[in-house]
Amino acid sequence: MKLYTINSGSCYEGIEVVTFQFQNSEIKIPAVLVGENGRGSKLGVLPINLCQNSFKEWQEKGKTSILFANLGKTKSGKPKLFQTDKDETPDNFCASFYTKIGFRGGNNHTGDISGEFEKDYFGAEKPKYLNFPAEIIADGIISQGAAGRMGSGEQYVAILPYNTVFRTAYSGRLYGDPPAHFYYHNKEKLLVATQEEREASDIF
Repeated sequence: MKLYTINSGSCYEGIEVVTFQFQNSEIKIPAVLVGENGRGSKLGVLPINLCQNSFKEWQEKGKTSILFANLGKTKSGKPKLFQTDKDETPDNFCASFYTKIGFRGGNNHTGDISGEFEKDYFGAEKPKYLNFPAEIIADGIISQGAAGRMGSGEQYVAILPYNTVFRTAYSGRLYGDPPAHFYYHNKEKLLVATQEEREASDIF
């Protein structure tokens, strides 16, 4: 699979592999981390089996970046990525989602607009969205305030199909930033646009 990093409208190729150290242990492993530690939060850890050159860089620097991997399992049956030197999966790709939250807010991950509507808390109509079209292989939670009482949101590592629209949305105070971004991978490039940009450009 091709690997990508998605951060609230910013997208680039590759996933950063960092060092995870087990609590009360000297054991360290290369992994992709999402979320964070703390009350009201959760750190998601996805182990990575690195190729020789990447493993050496990780040992020296504590981190490395990889472009391709296949999905496998640990000995206990949990998801694990195995680095490859090319894309061996023609139907889907993998992305780490470092999705933000607004001040005193949250976030959401969905599919495209469904064409149906529902009423919000104030009785106004708002669009409904399809389910997030992804296989989640690691999940974490970020939070604000004591035990997340001010706000919290989810972050993922997920496998997604090509030619399918998906969305990250953010609530709370955004200070002028867009409330959501839509994404679409056409097998050549991962495209991103706000709802207004989609309507104006018909990009996907």
